[in-house]
Amino acid sequence: MSRDMSREAMLAVIDRMIAAGNRQDVDAWAGVYSLDATNHGHPAGREGLRAIFQSLVVAFPDWHYDLGRVVVEGDVVMAEITMTGTHLGTPELPVLGGLLVGVPPTGRRVVVPHAHTYRIVDGYIVEHHAVRDDLGMLQQLGLLPATDHAAGDISRPALGA
Repeated sequence: MSRDMSREAMLAVIDRMIAAGNRQDVDAWAGVYSLDATNHGHPAGREGLRAIFQSLVVAFPDWHYDLGRVVVEGDVVMAEITMTGTHLGTPELPVLGGLLVGVPPTGRRVVVPHAHTYRIVDGYIVEHHAVRDDLGMLQQLGLLPATDHAAGDISRPALGA
């Protein structure tokens, strides 16, 4: 485990991060990250992550994470997370792959599965990586045509499932 951190201590970091995100408390959300944290392999630091989280809650003011399956191995936590929110704003930064930059709010609610990995050292997240169902999010927002599941697209769950 990370510098003698127990599994429970590592999960407590993730719980604090999720709770802060669900309160849209960008300071507390960023506060679980180290000062020099990386995001998707790029230097971001706590302040960079704070700006990212601020843009996320501008786009989705009711941003909410539901934590699913969690695996802890060494100093890494892997988590399945479902994000829900209503698209009511336009982010200032190219968050979510930059897919919503300049897109007027649709007012639509989304349910988006994510998979995150966090490396935790001394009680702080030092590395973060994630993948999301961006295609499904864009379809739910009405920005791309919906997949016809009746036609046999079994590679992804039905929208909102």
